[in-house]
Amino acid sequence: LARELFYQIALLKFNGIPMAKLGGGGVDVLAAISQMLQFEEDLNSSSASKNGSLDESSTVKVNKTNADLARQATACLASKATMLEEYFSIKLEKVKVYTSNGQKQQQQSVTSLRVTGLPILLEGHSPQPHGLPLFLLRLATEVEWMEEQPCFKEICTELASFYSELPFASNAKPKHDAVDDNEDASEKSEFIDDEAKQYVKHTLFPAVSFLLVPPKNFANSGAVVKLANLTSLYKVFERC
Repeated sequence: LARELFYQIALLKFNGIPMAKLGGGGVDVLAAISQMLQFEEDLNSSSASKNGSLDESSTVKVNKTNADLARQATACLASKATMLEEYFSIKLEKVKVYTSNGQKQQQQSVTSLRVTGLPILLEGHSPQPHGLPLFLLRLATEVEWMEEQPCFKEICTELASFYSELPFASNAKPKHDAVDDNEDASEKSEFIDDEAKQYVKHTLFPAVSFLLVPPKNFANSGAVVKLANLTSLYKVFERC
């Protein structure tokens, strides 16, 4: 429901979405994508499984394959930056960053593509920061940029997936680590934390009830169930 809601909002606000500026100079696109690709590869590798969980806050060393993929994705987004800002309020800026050059301590400027603004699809809602690298990667690789209608539709789809992601509780456990059924229910880990529950209750559900226009296939899948038809009820009352 949340994914469909944000998809419809993105279409409705097309070419008129307000923008929220990111602080701290924005997010480095190349670094975000390359780190995500390498972290996923390391997580799935045999060495990662032997050494236990990886520290998500640490910086991983990126291999050549993932670095090349990240550069290609970054170049694609850089070439579409004007369109993304104009129609979807996704602001990508090229910024000069100064780095030290080895032992000589000489500074050299490097051009970095940064995300400095994101669309405000729903007041009071902010997308999860950890979902940004995957969103950028899919924006570069899963969008049909050569055809206008599929392009706009797929960008809205990726925005919806990014914005509909809910935060996990910090103490959440994977399914295979779930507690025994005989243990006290209060000791079972929650899927989302209390803050996320409040967001769902007070922000997401009201938006779904007022803004969402359910597609017909939702009725077949059971996502939406019709409880009453006001037109039919009025006809019944008229007979009375």
